[in-house]
Amino acid sequence: MSPAFFHAERAGPAQRLLLAPLTAPEALYRAAVSLRARLHRAGRLRVERVGLPVISVGNLAVGGAGKTPVAIHLARRLLERGARPAVLSRGYGREGKGEVLVADGARVLASAAEAGDEPVLIARRCPGALVLVGADRMRLARRAAALGAEILILDDGFQYLALHRDLDLVVLDGGSPFGNRRLLPRGPLREPVAALSRAHLCWISKVDEGVAAAVEEAARVAERFTGSPPVRSRYRVAGLFRADLATAVEASEWRRARVLLVAGLARPDSFRRTVRALGLEIVDEALFPDHHRFSRRELDALLARLARRGATHLLCTEKDAVRLPPEMARDPRVLAVRVDVELVEGDERIESWLDRLAPRRKSA
Repeated sequence: MSPAFFHAERAGPAQRLLLAPLTAPEALYRAAVSLRARLHRAGRLRVERVGLPVISVGNLAVGGAGKTPVAIHLARRLLERGARPAVLSRGYGREGKGEVLVADGARVLASAAEAGDEPVLIARRCPGALVLVGADRMRLARRAAALGAEILILDDGFQYLALHRDLDLVVLDGGSPFGNRRLLPRGPLREPVAALSRAHLCWISKVDEGVAAAVEEAARVAERFTGSPPVRSRYRVAGLFRADLATAVEASEWRRARVLLVAGLARPDSFRRTVRALGLEIVDEALFPDHHRFSRRELDALLARLARRGATHLLCTEKDAVRLPPEMARDPRVLAVRVDVELVEGDERIESWLDRLAPRRKSA
């Protein structure tokens, strides 16, 4: 979970005093990211091309913006067009540091422990796509091309400046587009807001969860820096599933259920709102850090807590579900909420970019 002060634009005197020691590290961080960007612009640090169209899906602030659902949405649209996309990711929260082929287009080949939860979730939701994980995404890009990829999606790529991209898409969280507008570690921003001038397009996610005035201000900022109105989206619940993410559960089984909400997310507020909108009663919560790997002892304790609290189900996100051990995959007490991206504005802009980068194939 991200610190609360990351998303509080106005700090009182006591909090400002408490956070004062972070001001100098923030200034050093700002200088470092600015220098790096200038070196890339000046050609002192190389920007390489791989001979394939590249879509970067990134963000300006750490954690919880909704990049993974956006990457899934784009990969599925590319597959529908007849293209063969490859998603390239660093694989945060995984064990080991080597390159991993997560999905070869036919099978999911790696676990969340090996590859990270988000790449495995993308692989499961996008059958037909290649998914690769590694620190050097230029190497991954070349490997994906050798495996037959036709277009690349660079997951969390806005700050990865070594690889040329044809569409630089920045996802802003509608619930807190710029946080407290301070850079790490004083705030959530990886770069100053003006870095949006490198982007081609912004995408404001979860627009129904934010304050309308803040969303509109973020839209004006995005358009000022990119020259294009942002795409806007919200989440739509696609159903509840067993933890294997393949077995759908009928609404009659979970409607009006009493649930223990379990989440390892940077910002669990969005998940909590989604669960309540489904009409479920949250009787207790167990919140963990983002990408948390659940131990068998923790899960046994959660199931015991489920019984003590009189809850009927342990409810988590899909991202949490891929980190559960296989023996829990079909436990009827464990359910995962599946959400899809629903565009409310700007679909024609996405369609125009995809027409440019991956024209639809004519059916034979």
